[in-house]
Amino acid sequence: MGFNYELSKFLLNIFFILFPLIFYQFTIHEKMNEKKALKNVVIFFLFATPMILCMYFPPVEVKGLIFDLRIIPLILGCFYGNSKISIMLFFSLISVRFMIGGTGAYLNLISSTISFMVIISLSKKYHSYSLINKILTSFILSFVCKMIGISSILIIDSDYNLLSAFMFYIVQSLFMGLAVYIIESIRRNAELKKELMFSEKMNIASVISASVAHEIRNPLTTVRGFIQLLTQTELNPDKKQMYGGICLEEIDRAEEIINDYLSLAKPYPEVVEKLDIGEEIQYICNVLTSLGNLIGAEVKMKYDNNLLVLGDRKKLRQSIINIAKNGLEAMEDKKGVLKIEAYRRNNEVILSISDTGIGMTNDQISRLGMPYYSNKDKGTGLGMMVSYSFIKGMLGNINVKSEVGKGTVFDISFPLSKI
Repeated sequence: MGFNYELSKFLLNIFFILFPLIFYQFTIHEKMNEKKALKNVVIFFLFATPMILCMYFPPVEVKGLIFDLRIIPLILGCFYGNSKISIMLFFSLISVRFMIGGTGAYLNLISSTISFMVIISLSKKYHSYSLINKILTSFILSFVCKMIGISSILIIDSDYNLLSAFMFYIVQSLFMGLAVYIIESIRRNAELKKELMFSEKMNIASVISASVAHEIRNPLTTVRGFIQLLTQTELNPDKKQMYGGICLEEIDRAEEIINDYLSLAKPYPEVVEKLDIGEEIQYICNVLTSLGNLIGAEVKMKYDNNLLVLGDRKKLRQSIINIAKNGLEAMEDKKGVLKIEAYRRNNEVILSISDTGIGMTNDQISRLGMPYYSNKDKGTGLGMMVSYSFIKGMLGNINVKSEVGKGTVFDISFPLSKI
């Protein structure tokens, strides 16, 4: 019965020490590092609480002498805290031990002071050790500190059973090494998470920069096509004025694209207005005509009247142009037809963009709009992701149908706005 009782108390001490380690991960969070005073208080309580509980619920108590696992939280607090936390833990240990009383209180003062000095002397170099050396150091230190305690006990009790004490202290030291391993694992996981987040940020930055270049190329290609028409063919003044106006609008669109990508991490209020889908299709077809001529594809449009939707004009144009341009590029190796149509269906406006290009598989369709996924060799996928995001922001839905070798159809539905 006695052995089972002591074992249950020993396991209870282990629980006291392990449970607070669950919350240790929060002390190494970046936000916690900005609040040093709060961090010190939290770390102190994480190690002071189990230390005090171990003293109040000791596995073994003989002749007024208390044997528990208090040394483990003390060592951990000194190693993973700072000098202020270490001193606070030491005085807490001494104070509580005198409050408990017993014949070993003054002996504990002497042995704990010596042990504390040894712990502090090692804590300065502790973090420069490898993991295995940290575990060995904590194991040996735990055993040595308890041996200092035994030396003080032998002064008043020369008949003390050293063998049973050795066994208890070895088990305690093994658990000490386990506690260090757990904390080091938590710290290492936090470092890996930080490195992973930094790596992801760098990867996102590089991909976004490539995507910006991809998106800017759209209006620049349009401008280049119209400039070729202006310089290489004889046009009437009206045509020149129209082409020049489109060039200026596309340059402005390029600037808007840059601003959109710069503000991805900082959302801003959208300009919501009533848009006539027919007018937007006319503008988009004018933009895409020059690119279609370069590729050898024909751009056709068809739309009903009074198809009004609510949304951001610039974002709608950017989204549709990006999707339609992908359709033109899918027909680059063969002369095809790109159709942009709009019609009403119940209380929705359906904007359909179809091409006679290479088509896509079901797997490729399911991954459209995902970041970093593209069917093009040098594509980033962010252009399509941004288009999907803008369309969904206008409460739109996208349905894609495609057949390999025959072409693709994007059916985009928007809620119809009341006139």
